[in-house]
Amino acid sequence: MKKGVELPINILVIVAIAVIVLLGLVALYFVGFNPFSTTAGLEGIKNKACQQLVQASNCNVATSTIPVSYDVLADGLATNDFLDAFCAEYYGRPTEAACKALCSCPGY
Repeated sequence: MKKGVELPINILVIVAIAVIVLLGLVALYFVGFNPFSTTAGLEGIKNKACQQLVQASNCNVATSTIPVSYDVLADGLATNDFLDAFCAEYYGRPTEAACKALCSCPGY
């Protein structure tokens, strides 16, 4: 008579697969899944800049005066980049009115 607990092979295979899937999810979390993390990052930058535009004077300032915290021009300086260039480059909105519409400004 055997004493102890026996695990069927099926249970061991299921546990091994679950561990592999869990490790994959943890790796994606820490490394970041580029298409999603890039898109989420750009949306966050847009939302922050649009919030500045709306709060500045209810969208009555030029988008070329609202800085973004992203190197849009790829010149190594994020301090020279503004909402108008960001809208044109990443959202295909080259005009100020289209950029303000992207930011949900009233009247655009």
